[in-house]
Amino acid sequence: MIKIIDSEEFSYFLRINRNAIIKGWMEKSEVQNVLHRHSLPIIEKNTHLFHQFCDCFIGVIEWRTTISECQVKMEFLELLNNYSVTTADLFTLITKLKNAIEQVIFEGGNLSFSLQKEIDSLSLQMANDLATNFEVIISSNRNYKSENSNLLAEYKRAVDLSNIVSKTNPKGVITYVNDKFCEISGYAREELIGKPHNIIRHPDMPREAFKELWNTIKAKKSWNGVVTNMKKDGGQYIVDTTVIPILDVDGDVVEYIAIRHDITELEETKQQLRNINKAMKHKVDELYSMTNTLEKKAYKDNLTGISNRENFEDMFSVEIASAKQNNTPLSLIIFDIDHFKLVNDTYGHQAGDVILIDLVTVVGSSIKNRDIFARWGGEEFVILTPSTDITGASNLAEKLRKIIASYTFNYVEEGITASFGVAQLVSHDVKRSLFEKADKALYEAKKNGRNRVEIYNG
Repeated sequence: MIKIIDSEEFSYFLRINRNAIIKGWMEKSEVQNVLHRHSLPIIEKNTHLFHQFCDCFIGVIEWRTTISECQVKMEFLELLNNYSVTTADLFTLITKLKNAIEQVIFEGGNLSFSLQKEIDSLSLQMANDLATNFEVIISSNRNYKSENSNLLAEYKRAVDLSNIVSKTNPKGVITYVNDKFCEISGYAREELIGKPHNIIRHPDMPREAFKELWNTIKAKKSWNGVVTNMKKDGGQYIVDTTVIPILDVDGDVVEYIAIRHDITELEETKQQLRNINKAMKHKVDELYSMTNTLEKKAYKDNLTGISNRENFEDMFSVEIASAKQNNTPLSLIIFDIDHFKLVNDTYGHQAGDVILIDLVTVVGSSIKNRDIFARWGGEEFVILTPSTDITGASNLAEKLRKIIASYTFNYVEEGITASFGVAQLVSHDVKRSLFEKADKALYEAKKNGRNRVEIYNG
């Protein structure tokens, strides 16, 4: 699995793997071929210089320095020139050093696409800088124009070997494709040369993307972006693409070069991750919804939707503590429906449930938002009234009694009444004692004929 690391981790990773990078570089067959072909002796002095140059190269890759600040590069290039190493071989050495670094990073599980792109960019900058300095060194004994042409040819060859490359004329007609282009597209070279570049255009690619591309390169600027192309067999591949306009001495565009990296597997992996994340988000939303539902069920009365007894008990404790701490009044109202058993026996429990629901609706619309309304059990209900003294609570109870008595309930033609008991918290009260006082008041209301409000006066 690819691990995304920050710059400090990356720098540390390169430093601790320095020896592995140098060893991997020097042991590559292409590097050995360059050294043997030019009879460059692997003596301690030369090996030390190669190691110093590798350190410099690593320093640039880990953003610790720049190639222009690398003092050893000129000595390294002088060594290569002394043994008639060509520009092409210089590019080989640079490319293989980059490959050795990438191999160690990849084996460590850290080579992401963005990191790969950064390494490619820095390596290209270093290659250009080294090539420029190499030209200066060899110009004293070689024809500059000839060497420059050779440099360009070798540079093209180096790019061609490591990338998907194509060229078009200013009208977008293909004039060149390399082997990697043919391999990934499935077309033979002769099927592509002379054809417009949209031969590989995928129908899913929006026209706006290509409009932006052409506007950019016609303005003689390089364009970079991710493009989905279509293979000859109808399949698709995804490439990170850079299109570079090539200008003549008069500044006119003579051709366009497109350099691509195949990122199909990376993009498909990213899409799979997006799909997984989407599915996980859906599952999380489902679980969140289920949790909310369960929480509501845990704290709400299933029939009426108001607080159940357990939830009321929790809030009861909090409100008593708050009232005592802030020295504010707190009253409790307990009420139940008169002769409710007779209603159930006469009209059935379904009718009784409808009456309870209607009663909760009527009472709930007649109390304050801060009042805590709960079903205590059966046909018995409680109302806790913060910041309300006994007078205010008894007035509220009387108001509710009249509303219930005058309301027309379904099923019951003769109407429904309720009895109320009211008590106020005093300093020595706890939850239990306050409840018992209100319950005693309710008992008195029932004993005294029902459909009335009684206040605890103990």
